[in-house]
Amino acid sequence: MTPFVQAVIGAAAEIYGRLQSGWLEEYGRHFDVGAGGDRTAGIDRMAESVYVEALGSFGAVDSEESGIIGSGAATIVLDPIDGSDNALSGLPYFGSSIALERDGRVEEAVVVNLANGDMFYRSEGPLMRGTIREREFVPVRRREAATVGVFEKAYAYPALAERLLRKGMKFRSPGAVALSLAYAHDLQFVIFAGPRRRYDFAAALWMCEGLERIETDRLLIVAKEERTASDLHDLLLQTKD
Repeated sequence: MTPFVQAVIGAAAEIYGRLQSGWLEEYGRHFDVGAGGDRTAGIDRMAESVYVEALGSFGAVDSEESGIIGSGAATIVLDPIDGSDNALSGLPYFGSSIALERDGRVEEAVVVNLANGDMFYRSEGPLMRGTIREREFVPVRRREAATVGVFEKAYAYPALAERLLRKGMKFRSPGAVALSLAYAHDLQFVIFAGPRRRYDFAAALWMCEGLERIETDRLLIVAKEERTASDLHDLLLQTKD
């Protein structure tokens, strides 16, 4: 485990501990629109401050909330809270996405589920999975028995969602795309509809190397099997959302 990954884990553990201690009113306060285009909440600011303090020595932090913070040869692409609305609403599916880039290429990445403590990281070797509490990590293996996929922002493509249901392809739409992509090796597929921001995708999409991937200007499709990805793409082409 590299010093960068260790630093991310330490910061994530601090944030996780704060949230486990109870919800504070200040987490729900809203501020101006951040660099990523969404309004910043208090929970975003809290998490950002912890990560910036822990990771600032590794390079400039490009945060979804504040934009560029600091300087350095490397860039840390940070989404402090992926799924902020879930966190604000008490829905236990939200986390953080952190990628270390050099010369525009991701070299290390961590995605953490701050609701249940699941963590994923990838450096030079395979994608690893563990938990904040135990901090014992093992290589991720595909879950072949999966029966559902994830369709993030399915509400933006109701006709495609209906076609999936008619084909018997079950899906959920939990609302935190970095987390959903981190779990892609477990799921049948992950679909994302809408514009793609680097803060949401830099870390998690790099973790999907080895999976089937189709990108269009309308959708991103990630699946374990080529046939599944192809079938989903065919359904997209037949849909007029």
